[in-house]
Amino acid sequence: MTLYLKYRPQKVAELDLVSAREMLTNILSGGKDKLPHAWLFSGPRGIGKTSAARILAKVVNCPHFAEASRGKEKNEPCNECEMCQAITGGSAVDVAEIDAASNRGIDEIRELRERIRLAPMKADYKVYIIDEVHMLTTEAANALLKTLEEPPEKTLFVLCTTEPEKLPETIVSRCTRVQFKRPSISEIVSKLERVIAGEKIKGDRAALAEVARASRGSFRDAIKILEQVWLAGEEVTVQSVNKTLGVLEAASPEKFLQLVRDKDLRGGLDFVNSLAEQGVNLRQFVERCVEHLREQLLAKVAVSESAVRDSFELEMIGKLEKVYEQLKMTAVPQLPLEVLVMENSGEAGDTPNSSAERNQDLPNKPEAGEKFARREAENNPKPVKRRATAGKYSLADVEAKWVDIMKSVKPKNHSVEALLRSTRPRDFDGEKLELEVFYKFHLDKLGSEKCRTIVEAAVGEVLGIGPVRLYLQLGQKRPAAREELTADEVGEDIVKAAAEIFKAEVM
Repeated sequence: MTLYLKYRPQKVAELDLVSAREMLTNILSGGKDKLPHAWLFSGPRGIGKTSAARILAKVVNCPHFAEASRGKEKNEPCNECEMCQAITGGSAVDVAEIDAASNRGIDEIRELRERIRLAPMKADYKVYIIDEVHMLTTEAANALLKTLEEPPEKTLFVLCTTEPEKLPETIVSRCTRVQFKRPSISEIVSKLERVIAGEKIKGDRAALAEVARASRGSFRDAIKILEQVWLAGEEVTVQSVNKTLGVLEAASPEKFLQLVRDKDLRGGLDFVNSLAEQGVNLRQFVERCVEHLREQLLAKVAVSESAVRDSFELEMIGKLEKVYEQLKMTAVPQLPLEVLVMENSGEAGDTPNSSAERNQDLPNKPEAGEKFARREAENNPKPVKRRATAGKYSLADVEAKWVDIMKSVKPKNHSVEALLRSTRPRDFDGEKLELEVFYKFHLDKLGSEKCRTIVEAAVGEVLGIGPVRLYLQLGQKRPAAREELTADEVGEDIVKAAAEIFKAEVM
């Protein structure tokens, strides 16, 4: 049995979330006669909502409920009687757990309504636990509402959800709501301490705090991380935890953010490259950076609210949040972080070596980059390519990078990359890219919003510039490289492209 299941709470006093534990204790103290017939447990994943629902099912069906005799705690299940053990083992016929994510239709809810009419077979109460209830269809939710409005006797409903805002207000209003808030680091650490004490695992509190931060507010995820460290045969230390998480000591958020703050371009790029080479999870690294900045920002608020406005921390949190999203889609894993370093570097903050390498042809007197680039462009007809900004690239630059652009497109959507094979760049001014397309079939496909967005993003990533707008033009003739093709060969080429796009087989 995994550690999470082994140390799953079995009574109200064992619930890890203090606020939920206190609220349930208060409600249950009124006895069975005052129990609500419908409950709504809402909150983040992995914090004990379903466990609390099972405990509630045991409390209302345990013969020792509300008894202080025989050494039992008042308003707690005994966990020893036949009914308690059946519910714990999942074999109680009168307690049903339903996953709304896979049973979300009206037919399933209608079947549920038919079963509800039957009296309990063995238990005092029939209990229906519906997990992820927000996944029900509109029709199914309406059918469930009818049942909640006119509940049969001796029947309880416990609705669990991570997204209560998606539930109809009519359902929420008919439930007694218990809000499971995100646990604090100390609450998660307390849970982990109970686990390592029970398993006789050697570990220190600092390491457990590191596990708690990595779990992002989930008791379940925290125990899974702890179990991974333990199964590796190591003591639970900060070093072993970081090793399991793929976060090396060299991947220090403090060091990286200081490089960005100092505008050290070369140092920042080397740092990001080192992360990628050592296999560090970059999204997890960004999470740690944001958490570090958040702590610094809150510390500033405590001292002076005015110090927060326009602060480095506030600005960098916004940028890192964008990087976090870009890391899902990028063709080159470290590229979003590298772009962040580049965008935040400047001549004033460069290290001596990097400044000499990049600015050897700039005037000795420091000037604003954009102002200098504009003046140089007026005196020199050649495109200025020192800065990756819109207006500084020409058609020749796109043509030189066209192979790289297609490589960037392929991981995002291989069908779009197949379409681009029958196009060629026609014009580019740094913001508007015009492509000549040689078949109307390809023109229609590339003109869709989805395909257009992928191409625009790829061009921007490869050239290192801002958003690019794509324009398509149907060509009057085939590209020069294809001039010698016969009509039959052209037709065959179109068929092959279409087959690749639709994943079909040419017969």
